[in-house]
Amino acid sequence: VACELTPTYLEMADNTAVVRSRSEGEGGLTVVAQAIGPTTPKKATAWFLWLLGLYIMLIAKAPVEITKEMEAQYMAIMEDAEDIREVRTPIVIKINELDKEMNAHTGGIPLFWRLNEEKSKIVNELWNKRSEYEAELMKVESKIDVIESDAKSKLGLWSNRGLSEARQKFWEKVDAGKAFAKRQTLWDAITSILFTQRRDEESLQFIIRWVLQIAFNFTIGFFLTLINFTFSIIWVIRSFQPSLISGMAFYALALLGATSVVIGYLLLTCGIAGGGVYVAYKTVSSNHRLRDRRRRQQIRHQHHD
Repeated sequence: VACELTPTYLEMADNTAVVRSRSEGEGGLTVVAQAIGPTTPKKATAWFLWLLGLYIMLIAKAPVEITKEMEAQYMAIMEDAEDIREVRTPIVIKINELDKEMNAHTGGIPLFWRLNEEKSKIVNELWNKRSEYEAELMKVESKIDVIESDAKSKLGLWSNRGLSEARQKFWEKVDAGKAFAKRQTLWDAITSILFTQRRDEESLQFIIRWVLQIAFNFTIGFFLTLINFTFSIIWVIRSFQPSLISGMAFYALALLGATSVVIGYLLLTCGIAGGGVYVAYKTVSSNHRLRDRRRRQQIRHQHHD
């Protein structure tokens, strides 16, 4: 009797495992469906603003077309900037020469040259000269910025030039945020290897911990992207000398576009992290079920024998 009942019990255990795995998959779909939920006015507005922001930052064309007259006015003013750039070039050359001379005296090693009185005196003199050239360079660059601002005002903030500069500034900040996340992940890996003692950590725990850590680092990087862009876009807007209303409208739309893209990155990051955790969980669970099944088969064969 025992030999007949035992296989039946083991088969029921296998079927229960299958049903459980199916219910887990259906439960995941239920959670997603509940998170999305029914469409409400607030959700519809949020979706509309998000898609509008993506359109503004990624697809939208400039509402103001640059005419030949506007381009001629721009080029006429920029010719004055070219004359000032010729004054800037020898100053930059002088600064580079002083940097090379200081490096020759210091050997590229910080602080140690201060222990030598003769070298310290020479380096300080060179540094003072460099500071004078830097002050002169800042004055020249300030004049260039004023001329370029006057020239860009002829094109307008809502032209293709204004839109492209705003997008370029945003993608610069995105690259900076990604670089921060990669550096932070590298440091986390180094500190984990050097200072963490987790020899008994299971593979599933290890995978989940690092997937979540990487997702957290990129989340912080994208938040920094949005914060940096919030302030840096102001200088781009000011360089076109728009009216107050026009500048505020451009600023609001630029922030909407940046926020929408950052939200898209965050959703993608969370999706990849969730997918990674889910795949790791399913893989480890299936390995556990496979080992349990083999163990039950061994028990079954022992009973038959």
